[in-house]
Order: sequence, then structure tokens, then C-alpha cells
Amino acid sequence: MTHLSDAALQDFIVQGYRVVQPTATADLHGELYRQVERVLAAGNPGNGLIDRIPLLHQLFADPAVDAALTGILGPKYALCRHCHCHDLAPDNQAQNWHKDYPFGGNVRYHRPRYVLMLYYPHEVTPDMGPTALVPGTQYYMDGPGDEVEGLALTCTAGTVVITHYEIWHRATANRSTQTRYMLKFLFTRTEERVPEQRSRWMPTGRHAALYRTLWRWYGGQAPALKPRRSVEALQAALRDPDERVRIDAYYDLGTLGAEGVPVLMAALKDESARRWQANIERGDFTNPSQLESPYGLAAAGAVAVPALVEALQDGDWWLRAGAATALGCMGAEAQDAAPALAAALQDDSEWVCRNAADALSNMGQVPAAVPALTQALDDSRAMTPWSLSDAPLRENAAMTLAKWRAPTAAVSALQRARQQDNEYVRSWAEWALDRRF
Repeated sequence: MTHLSDAALQDFIVQGYRVVQPTATADLHGELYRQVERVLAAGNPGNGLIDRIPLLHQLFADPAVDAALTGILGPKYALCRHCHCHDLAPDNQAQNWHKDYPFGGNVRYHRPRYVLMLYYPHEVTPDMGPTALVPGTQYYMDGPGDEVEGLALTCTAGTVVITHYEIWHRATANRSTQTRYMLKFLFTRTEERVPEQRSRWMPTGRHAALYRTLWRWYGGQAPALKPRRSVEALQAALRDPDERVRIDAYYDLGTLGAEGVPVLMAALKDESARRWQANIERGDFTNPSQLESPYGLAAAGAVAVPALVEALQDGDWWLRAGAATALGCMGAEAQDAAPALAAALQDDSEWVCRNAADALSNMGQVPAAVPALTQALDDSRAMTPWSLSDAPLRENAAMTLAKWRAPTAAVSALQRARQQDNEYVRSWAEWALDRRF
């Protein structure tokens, strides 16, 4: 069986992408290329791409592709409904650096819970406008400057590139006479805890604490080293103008465990109040709780849960939403907070509800939270359309129940959800019910 090595996974943690050469023959890629051209001649099918080209399932099942996805997302990863074929015609100019819109309008995670799979059915040469990405930028909200060239993904026919969902990327200018196709698919992790013993890894330098935290999350051995700077120095670094410096300070505080939690909670209170409005006004569907302190709190682990549960009761919605975000970043270690998150699904703030539903999806099945999630599936309160989402709370509730393998108590609600107008709710409900058998 093909297996993603520890070294390859470590490289993905640092660089944010992995190039995969499928084992399939050139015949498959040639046929997929022909089918793509035929389908697009009648108009871009958008999310209907796989429905129109079912042969793509052979690509998804390829041993090399499956091994890479399994290594990054765990063995029970899921193919999401959203997909697209990008057809870059001759004379198209380069795009600006960007991230894809946040999935469901949710918070962007450092932990690899979502990946993009980019597929090129034909050779891509430098003049054809290859996709470019900036390795290592998956942890940043501040984008690279226009002067950054990035890594151009020139490749042979049939190449697959798997990227962290949050990596900065763009299409470059197509100076050739041929349309360049890139088929984009979205995959997600469905289980947080996958018992797997991995090797020891002790990265050093910038973001070392971040990398060690992710490696431990993957089951690797990476002792949490005590930061060289004092708590006071780390606290001061949280206001540094350089995002990279702030990220390192948050993760260093997280490695202190209980000692760092008071500082991190104070930062969450300050940051959530200071940044929520600016996040909404970014113009790229950023969640108002897209903050840095939740990453440090997630790194601190279970010792931060009581303080975050208490914050879910705060009078300011932005702090409640930020607390839900931090618990979602933490995932399975925060499972004791599931009842409080379930109660938060009825919060007066849509952002608290939405972030709580997303957070529950990362925790593994909690039977006590199922009734609240099934109720959220039928929630008719007005929500702000955000990103590709026009029913974000219902989508997150359906996604969570799907990741939880459609508990028996949710089956009736999921069957009703299959009839909803929103295609993402329908898709998650279908997948949830199929996954039960």
C-alpha cells in the first residue's frame, strides 16, 4: 500500500503543498482532457463538474492520490460538493495573489482540515499561465507583495498538486495560444483523532512552535520546548506589526500551557473587540473571528477549555464568537466544551451560532449535542450570505452531522435536509446518510 512518509508530511506542514504523480496511464489523462474540453464547450458546469465527468472518480481513487490525501487528512476524508474547472484562455492576464474564499464563510484553520486538489490533464508550460503559489504562506492572512513571483506549477500531463486550503496563489499570464485547464476539488478531514505513531521531529527557527504543535496533532513526537523569551516579552510581541512575529508569540504562549492561558484569554478579549469590524470590511468574506489568539489557545490545549467555556457566556458577541472559534481550532481536545457549544447554536448572534456549529464538526461525535444540531438544520433565522454560502448555519450543522456519521437521532432531520434548496446542505445530508451504511 502506498503511504505518505513522515518526511513528506513534515514538508507539507512547512511548505503547504505536495506534488503527486498519479499511477494512472496517459490514456486516462488524455480522455479526461477530451471530456473537459467537450463539457466546457457547452458552458462551465461549476459544482456539476464531477456529475458531468464521472471518470474523475478514477483519478480520486488512484493509489498515489489517495495516499497523499489520507496522509494529510486521515483515512476517512471526504470530497466536498464545491469544485470548479478554471479555463485560462490565451492572453489572460495574471491574477492578484489571493486565497480562495473561506469555506462556508468559516474561520481559516492552521491545522490542515481542508485541502485543494489541483489537477492538470495536459502539460503546463511556462508560457501557458501556470498556477503559482507562495510556499509556506498558508498560515498568513497578510498576502505577498506584487513583487513576489512565487512557485510556478509547470508540470507534465496528469499532475496533481494538493495544497493547504489557505495557501496564497494565483494564475499567471497565459502568453500561449492554448487554453490552460486546472480542475479544482475540495477535500476535508472528517476525523480529528487518528491513532498513528509518527517519528520524532524537532524543527527550529521561525514557526518552530507552530510546526511542533501540528506534528503532535498528527501523532508525532515533538516535545513542547519552553520559549526562550519571557511571558512579558511574548505578550509585547502580540502587538508587533509583523504577522509572523505575532504568530510565533501566540504559539510560544500556547506551549506554556496553563501559564500562558491568562495572557492568551486577555489577548482574545482585546483582539476580538479590536478586529471584528475590520475583518468584515476586508471584502473577501473573512469571518469576524478570524483572529490569531485562537491558534495559541488551541496550542495550549485542554487547560484553556474552562476559560473559553466561560467566555461563551460573555456579554459581547465578538468574544463569544471568538471563544467558539478557539474551541474549534482546538478540536477533539475541547470535546468537554461541546454542551456549551450546542447551547451557543441558539445565540442571538449569527456569528456565534455559525462558529459554534463549525467548531463542533472538529470534535468527534457528542451525542448530547445532536438535538441542537438537528434543530439548527431547520433554523430559518436570517443569516448574512457569506462566501459561497447563503445558509451558513444550516450548512455547518449538516457538515457536522455528516462528519459524525449521521447519528440515529439525526436521521429524520437529515432526510428532510435532502429536500432543502441549498445544494451544500443537500450534499452534506446525502453524504451523511450514505456514510451510515
